[in-house]
Amino acid sequence: MATPLAPLLASIRPLLDSNNGTVLQIVSATAGEGASTIAREFAMLAATSGHRRTLLIDADRRQPQSARAFGRESAPGLVEFLWSGANDFDSLQQVPGTLLTVARLIGERGPAAIDSDTLREAYRRVREQFELVIIDCPPVGDQAYSRLLPEATDGVILVVQAEKTRPAVIARAKDLVQQAGGQVLGAVLNRRTNYIPDFLYKLL
Repeated sequence: MATPLAPLLASIRPLLDSNNGTVLQIVSATAGEGASTIAREFAMLAATSGHRRTLLIDADRRQPQSARAFGRESAPGLVEFLWSGANDFDSLQQVPGTLLTVARLIGERGPAAIDSDTLREAYRRVREQFELVIIDCPPVGDQAYSRLLPEATDGVILVVQAEKTRPAVIARAKDLVQQAGGQVLGAVLNRRTNYIPDFLYKLL
């Protein structure tokens, strides 16, 4: 999947070059559209071919697919690090042979929710230590998504399953992101077997 995602990495390079740490959210319109897969592959691409210190945060408490894929599902979350008084996240383990670090936002034994101030502080801290932070989010229709403070990030990438998700659903997802204060930077058409439909260009 590295080749199809290379244009996405190129498109956000201006953000990476101008910011001291870029935070992006990857979110799907509905469940099952492949947002976690895109988040993982994109993070790996940035950390290997991009040679940037990258952090992948699994923020989907109920379905931590990214954390599970890297064997981090039982590790403490970033919030627990903050509340323990840790000054940095150096104790988080990198994926061997890469510049990628993977962590959950809230660990299995962590709190049920995070207050806005704590989350803003977490974003501030990870910006200081990583060039790129990718947040694997629950679907935009999930109430948990809006609590992830899209307005405190540098942008949102919407994942859409090709030839399945209806235009009205995509438009609604974009509206929900914007209502939560997020800026939609673009979309990834996942599992595409045909051309990119014109309606998607018009929506984004």
